[in-house]
Amino acid sequence: MDAVTPAKGRTMVSSRSLHKVERVTLTLHPEPQERLPMRVPTTFDATARIYEWKHSSRMNYMIVPRKISSSEIKVDLFITAPRGGKVASKDLPKLVESFVQSKIASEWRGLVLGDISRPTSGVPPTKSIVRGTIEDMLGVSLKS
Repeated sequence: MDAVTPAKGRTMVSSRSLHKVERVTLTLHPEPQERLPMRVPTTFDATARIYEWKHSSRMNYMIVPRKISSSEIKVDLFITAPRGGKVASKDLPKLVESFVQSKIASEWRGLVLGDISRPTSGVPPTKSIVRGTIEDMLGVSLKS
């Protein structure tokens, strides 16, 4: 893995090579009567500090939030076929809608589906942010 040190003492580490997959943008809205805090759909792993691929029986997916407000949540849903298969373009909208409705019924309670964009080719996030030590941030050694 290649490591690059950007400003502010963070290290960017490539987690996998770049590859294009299908991407759709989902627009979700909170239900009007819902007053509890919304759970934003994501596949971010706070421990590994990276967006992870999750697996269902019909597809592999990654969910990356794009916009969060009190009136809507927009997320990018990246999709690949399981085990090197292929998802047919004509089946993708129906597959995505079925997937989203099943998530709304279980994990995304309090949200309703507003819109599903047309599928496009996209590159999912491939970098994790690893915080450096205080010495890395200051650029000096702190030996006493």
